[in-house]
Amino acid sequence: MNYSDDSFATMLLTMALTPNRAEYARPLSTQEYRRISQLVQASSVGRLGGLLQMDISGLMQLLRLPEEEAYRVFTLLNRGVQLSYALEGFLRRGIEAVSLFDHEYPERLKRRMGNLAPPILFLSGDRALLEMPMIGVFGISGVKTTQEVRSSVEALVRGAKERGYAILTGGELGVSRVAAGFAREMDVPRIDALGGGMDEHIGQEENALRIAAGRALAVSLEHPESLFTVSHAILRNKFSFAMAEAAFVFNTDLKRGETDAIKNRLCDWIYAYAGWPQNQTLISRGATGIGEISDRVFAELSVRWHDSRTEQVSMFDFLQEK
Repeated sequence: MNYSDDSFATMLLTMALTPNRAEYARPLSTQEYRRISQLVQASSVGRLGGLLQMDISGLMQLLRLPEEEAYRVFTLLNRGVQLSYALEGFLRRGIEAVSLFDHEYPERLKRRMGNLAPPILFLSGDRALLEMPMIGVFGISGVKTTQEVRSSVEALVRGAKERGYAILTGGELGVSRVAAGFAREMDVPRIDALGGGMDEHIGQEENALRIAAGRALAVSLEHPESLFTVSHAILRNKFSFAMAEAAFVFNTDLKRGETDAIKNRLCDWIYAYAGWPQNQTLISRGATGIGEISDRVFAELSVRWHDSRTEQVSMFDFLQEK
């Protein structure tokens, strides 16, 4: 993949080249990256790629940075050789890095998350799957899946197949794994948004086969060798809510960013299974409570999503005509 200077600069500034971030200069966080981007846009250079040949004093003068911060930015921008080796290593394992400046980066994510959109995504599989409408299935691992929940997830996957949706999961044990199993049985496209452990995930035989067949895509916001952590899962969930046309939360510990997704309207249609006690908190904060999902219930719900999407398209068409 050929990267523009702006894309390469974004990766230099924000990408961890090691799974534990044990690097000489700490990569910029999303907030830090946005601040630097705004300073660059307001400068005479105007674009991130213009920073690639600058020295520390030039960065200090152009962006009005203190010496310590300019040194950090300079150090990150001069990791070009190391970054190139890392990207080649990812490609050999079937993983591609995509930045905000690449056309493969999902527009829906930019639109939904705005300045909080992650600068870089790691992808393994058919990138075109990111353009499909998605139904998100959310839950935490270590929770026994009841028959009612299994039946509901099965109805979701069956409805997705009939109406042309992909299934978006978190990839871990629990309802995500149940949804993945039904998606495999019914041959429904699947996107696994991971909170770590990407290398291990795509190396598992079933996942590898689905990816090779173009029926699954793995996405990570973290270095592919990073381990699963709750903080990684929170960021992953923000991505997932923003990408999903409708999201179904079957169980939660209220520590994975669900309330934040409701507050910031990352997804228009968030449903919380009323049979899980802690979901009552989500319902009280704006999620729609729901019981067992049948084919009939799915059909009724999906009509609302379709009508809402049609209204949005009509509105944009009207504005373009003006």
